[in-house]
Amino acid sequence: MMTTNTYILEKFSYIWVYMIKFDRERWKRVRKTSERHEHWAFSTRLNRPFSNIITYFLLETNITPNQISVSTIFIGLFSFLSYIQGRFVLGGFLLQFSSIVDGVDGEIARAKNISSKLGMIVDSICDRLVEAFISAGIGYSVLQRYGPSYGLVVAMVGLFGLIMDPYLAELVRSRTGQPLHIGTKLIEEKLRFSPADRGMRLFIIFIASVLQYPDIGLLLVGSTSILYVTIKFFVWLWVYTGGKEKTTSVKKS
Repeated sequence: MMTTNTYILEKFSYIWVYMIKFDRERWKRVRKTSERHEHWAFSTRLNRPFSNIITYFLLETNITPNQISVSTIFIGLFSFLSYIQGRFVLGGFLLQFSSIVDGVDGEIARAKNISSKLGMIVDSICDRLVEAFISAGIGYSVLQRYGPSYGLVVAMVGLFGLIMDPYLAELVRSRTGQPLHIGTKLIEEKLRFSPADRGMRLFIIFIASVLQYPDIGLLLVGSTSILYVTIKFFVWLWVYTGGKEKTTSVKKS
């Protein structure tokens, strides 16, 4: 059942319909091609209403999905500069904005039917650069306050946790030809949400930054991501080596 908060977030993007000259067909095209993930609640319910609005205004322009992807690097860079200056609230808002804009490139590509493998690679590289900027910025800010040891730990745990999931997924696919999603699906069906939701991870850091504790947010996200990826890999390994089939055959016998 849809909660009140979820309902409000889902309907938020319709409010501005009555405030501007509205192209209903364009809006339907944006919504129809908008990517939704059953277990990615933050990316789907929180970020999509905002990214859909941005996509609506950019859809009829000459701006390409790759240009949108590259723009997130600059947003991440400004967030990095904010963090190293101790302006955590601004850094957090810029980080959350980059998370929202991150969905626009794919929405434009699908709406215009110009999706490509190159675009996926560019998007992934830009995402990793933003995560590196954020980890470095927060790490440097706490380094100044608490010393180099703690700053280095925060930066490394955050960066390793954020990039480990996509790196391992690509490594498994390239070496075995099998997707890592098998392990993901089994875990997410049990949890009913995805710890791999990038929108959720960045939102946690955003909230922690607003509360003036970006280091806690980054450590929380990094450590839980490392734990989740480790568990996911071993679940995938169990399935890949026939563990699921063996268990099923034992139950049948």
